[in-house]
Amino acid sequence: MTVMSDEARRYAAEEERSLDFVQRLIASSAIAAFIGSLAIVLAAYLAVSGVHDLPRDSVLGLWIMTGVIGLVTAATVLGFHRRHWYSPFVLIGLLPMLGSAYWIL
Repeated sequence: MTVMSDEARRYAAEEERSLDFVQRLIASSAIAAFIGSLAIVLAAYLAVSGVHDLPRDSVLGLWIMTGVIGLVTAATVLGFHRRHWYSPFVLIGLLPMLGSAYWIL
C-alpha cells in the first residue's frame, strides 16, 4: 500500500480539475458550433434571399427563431461551464439575430 504525500495529492487534484475544464471546453465548443451554426445559417439565409423568397410574416417568424436558437445555444454553453443560464452573457446568443436585422427590418 502506497501513501501519497500532500504534494502528490494536490498535483492529482489539480490534474483532475484541468482535465475537467478541457472536457467541458471541448463539449461546449462542439455544442456552440453545431447549434450556433443553425442560428448563423438561418440569419444569413434570411438576410440574403429570405426577404425575396418568403412572405413577410414567415421572414419575421424565422428571424425570431434565429434569436431563440441563439439564446438556447448561449444558455447551453453557460450551463456546461457551470454558470447560471440567466447570466447576462446569454445575450451573446442574439448576435446572429441582430446582425441580420438590417436586411430584414
